[in-house]
Amino acid sequence: MSSVNPAVQRCANAYQQTYSIEKGKGANSVEAHVAASASYLNLMPDLTGHDSICDFIACTTYAMLHHILRESHSSKILYAAQVALGALRSKPKESSPSTPA
Repeated sequence: MSSVNPAVQRCANAYQQTYSIEKGKGANSVEAHVAASASYLNLMPDLTGHDSICDFIACTTYAMLHHILRESHSSKILYAAQVALGALRSKPKESSPSTPA
């Protein structure tokens, strides 16, 4: 049995709940999907650190595989994750305070 990434599970649950709520309000499938996709995106992790960027990538990949996001949109947000990872790698090392001579 494989474990599920908690960030992906949180986003997927948001999608499913919103879709069900919208359908219950009488929305058609397309309208429900649009609202549910927005909920999914709103819960995606911030691009603030290595682990959250990896979770962001996992959420995006899941969304692509399950047709939650359009491929063109997914490609753009994966590029944002790539840029964020690059920024982390090029972040200057913290320098130690200089000691007076």
